[in-house]
Amino acid sequence: MPYIADSPFKSISILYRKSHIWLNNGCAQYHLTAAQAVVILIACDFNVLTQDEITKRLSLDKSVIAKTVTKLEETGFLVRTTNVKDKRTYDIRPTEKAWEVYPAVKEQVDESFRRMTHQMTDEERGEFKRLLSLAADASIALDD
Repeated sequence: MPYIADSPFKSISILYRKSHIWLNNGCAQYHLTAAQAVVILIACDFNVLTQDEITKRLSLDKSVIAKTVTKLEETGFLVRTTNVKDKRTYDIRPTEKAWEVYPAVKEQVDESFRRMTHQMTDEERGEFKRLLSLAADASIALDD
């Protein structure tokens, strides 16, 4: 097969698209999209976050996060309450329903990572994961 991804940006684009396809397919049984699953993951990982914190951590548009949070609230996965310190801000918390799907969603994310790295050694997979985190953290830091 010819080398399709002849630049890092093409590679990132392919990985993004494929991982979302895999995550959409894996989370469909829970009636979740990939985008919703990622918000559930971050909500459970931190237990309570503001919408702004979710937006920043995922580097997504505020309106996208607001719509996703609203949908997850309507379907019983998240609870949104007014922040005690800042009445203009909402705190987002996972519900019991979110905690029930959390392990399965994490497993779907892990499976997607295994798929994209199946030709790598364990050492290469670990280094790839480390480098991805480093690049993501550096990109987010540029927004500060």
